[in-house]
Amino acid sequence: MDRPHPNPARALFVSVYATKLKELHDTPFRYRPIHELERMSERCLEAVEKSLAGDNSWLDRYIGHIVLQLGREGFRSWQLIKGFEVFHDTGRRLPHVFSDFNRVNDVLYWAIVRFSQLYEELQTVQGLSRMVESLTMPLDSKEQYTSNHSHAVQKIAEKIAKVLGIDVSLAALLHDVGKIHVPDRILTKRGPLDQDEWVILQQHPYHSFRIVYPINPEVASICLRHHERPDGRGYPLGETDVRLEANTIAAADTLHAICSKRPYHNYQRLDVAISAIRGNAGTQFLPEVVNALDRAYGDVAGLLSTFEPPRQTGEANHGSAYQPRETIN
Repeated sequence: MDRPHPNPARALFVSVYATKLKELHDTPFRYRPIHELERMSERCLEAVEKSLAGDNSWLDRYIGHIVLQLGREGFRSWQLIKGFEVFHDTGRRLPHVFSDFNRVNDVLYWAIVRFSQLYEELQTVQGLSRMVESLTMPLDSKEQYTSNHSHAVQKIAEKIAKVLGIDVSLAALLHDVGKIHVPDRILTKRGPLDQDEWVILQQHPYHSFRIVYPINPEVASICLRHHERPDGRGYPLGETDVRLEANTIAAADTLHAICSKRPYHNYQRLDVAISAIRGNAGTQFLPEVVNALDRAYGDVAGLLSTFEPPRQTGEANHGSAYQPRETIN
């Protein structure tokens, strides 16, 4: 009868695996601190053990993580596959960790095939969207709004961009992915943010940039600038030469935020949102973006009717008393 592997055996496996990764030549593994490689080794071992027990979801998420996250650090597909080969070699040399190494071979073969599939999918817009869905899964537990908001902003921005003759679809989908690094206590806070909380929140465009850059540098540049303003009061760069694509996403972002129920404000009407955006033409929004939004009004109104959840009986709409947290300043 199989018995649980003793902790010393697992600890030895993690140490040896991390050391072998550290010694891989011509790979970025060698430049990572050993304690980070040990954490990575521990997660990989845990995911493989879950697969051996019949649950591949852990390993699937681990693979999705390394495809997206390690790619930004200069890892190439063959280098990441090399990591699985080192895992195989470590397990073969430490027979006390796994009771049936033939099954480990099967799991590692599945992992390499799955990795290759995800890496290839990542080269397409559809595949990238699926990968982003996997990456942003933690947002669902932190704040359901953020996950839904990105999809809504994508659709609204597409309507505005169509008038302008530009393409912002992918950047609009990914613009807030950096919020996975923002604590949920900040994302869901009902009262005003204090100065320290503002500083943390204002870093999310940079986090989006870091995540997206290895996938698409141009899209990453747009994500970085979706809170910049023509008057220079935006963040994180404080630029005044605002990109049209980024400002289009900013307008869509603001519109959906105003028309959504948030912890710090209630639903607002579309005309309230449009009025707020018009009032900030030339300061927060480029005039051509505001004009394009006006021309796309009908299409946007139709979209909002599909996004907005039904109000509860007696729930108030507070008219123009709106003062958004992340948009109109």
